[in-house]
Amino acid sequence: MSIHFQTGGIRLPEVSRGNRDTQVGSKRHFTGGAVIGDDHGVRLGLESNLEKMALLLLSARPTTLDVVEQVAFEWYDEHGEYHTHYMDLVAKQTDDRVVGYAVRPSQHAGLKYTLKLARIKQQAIRGGVVNDFRLFTEQDVCPVELFNAELFHAVRRPDCFADPVMQDVAGASVGVTTIGALVDESGLDGMGFRAAVRLIKSGHLQMVRYERIERSSEVFRTLTI
Repeated sequence: MSIHFQTGGIRLPEVSRGNRDTQVGSKRHFTGGAVIGDDHGVRLGLESNLEKMALLLLSARPTTLDVVEQVAFEWYDEHGEYHTHYMDLVAKQTDDRVVGYAVRPSQHAGLKYTLKLARIKQQAIRGGVVNDFRLFTEQDVCPVELFNAELFHAVRRPDCFADPVMQDVAGASVGVTTIGALVDESGLDGMGFRAAVRLIKSGHLQMVRYERIERSSEVFRTLTI
């Protein structure tokens, strides 16, 4: 007997564009994957919880166009010996700048490691591979920014019913209001809140204060609605 599965038109995410495969599992540290981008998205492999947080933060920023993980770069040490360094994350920005990131806990980013990164950074910039190369540690994680980034990621899928309704409601708003007031006017409850968050992510709504996105958060519409 043969069994046939119907996909129903579902399209899987594009495969990782990294230059090496990340670990599928480890007993010592976090491993996993994430899907970012519009539509079906693209898969990225992750080898630490810190990498996951860095990816979410970078993806949520309006200055980020794209993020790729594990990008290979050939560099040479003080003895002229060549090595391959894999940049944990590389972000292409809206200003066409390309920024690489080495993601590492601060307790493991000692002098020897940072000196190596400085040499890699110099060669990578000189070779035109990146415009900048930065060390990302847990000290670069803002709890407010991370909360909002996780929320943006959780509600990223568009809603063909709720989104147009919330666009009309937000577009008709005057001055400063709250997300809760917009949601109440839409009558969509949770669907409306998620749609409002997507409008913040897209820049159609702007927060009055830098804070966690909640129903009580004050917002105002931009001219792009």
